[in-house]
Amino acid sequence: NKREIAERFGVSQTPVREALILLEEEGLVDIFPQSRTEVSHIDVQHAREAHFLRLSVEIEVARVLSQSIDDAGLAALNAWIERQETELHVDNQTAFKLGDNSFHNEMFRLAGVEGLTQIIDRRRGHYDRIRGLYLLEEERRHIVIREHRAIFAALQSGEPATAEGAIRAHLGKSLAIIDQIRNRYPDYFA
Repeated sequence: NKREIAERFGVSQTPVREALILLEEEGLVDIFPQSRTEVSHIDVQHAREAHFLRLSVEIEVARVLSQSIDDAGLAALNAWIERQETELHVDNQTAFKLGDNSFHNEMFRLAGVEGLTQIIDRRRGHYDRIRGLYLLEEERRHIVIREHRAIFAALQSGEPATAEGAIRAHLGKSLAIIDQIRNRYPDYFA
């Protein structure tokens, strides 16, 4: 309900309407004019396409960084890993996911292609919803940290093939178990 959302956030209905239109364009809500607006079901094909885009770009980012990252860049990445470890220990799942995104965004920034994150972000809504379900289990959050450490080590090694392998291993997890996630949360999927 646009009116209720506007009241809750203390804004007029115009920005709420505009936000809902943007969410509809990304396929995250379904708007039924003069009737209702609903959160859409997760579109696995849309998620796969966003994953393909992200994987393709991030492999190249890792290859570039493996040959160019300096100590300051490594320290910045390590700081995000440590932040995620802190959020894991206090069980702040929202902050953990933000730290995960920030680790990857830092890689893009260090590679000099930070603007590409905006392109990917416009397409990743369904993919992020699957990632969110994947990260509900604490053990999976531990896996993310181990994989971020592996990416860090690969970048530090200066070996492009090792960096590519670390990215492939890390980014493939949530979609690799999509059937398991869909079986656990069948009402969330189209």
